[in-house]
Amino acid sequence: MATAGQIQYRLGLAKKKLAKFVKELAGTKKKIKALEAQHKKAKVAKKVKPKAKRKAKVRRRPAKKRR
Repeated sequence: MATAGQIQYRLGLAKKKLAKFVKELAGTKKKIKALEAQHKKAKVAKKVKPKAKRKAKVRRRPAKKRR
């Protein structure tokens, strides 16, 4: 059977692990929000972007015939 000191030690390790996980989770949530915002802006920009207009072809005059 485990002693009180061993249990206390394991409890401390578990608390450290949990604190690290919570901190990492908060960072991940922040990254997700930033990426979602970028995605939303990209979708809007794609819809609003005007279509490229084609340049009109320049008609060349036929060469004058030599006599």
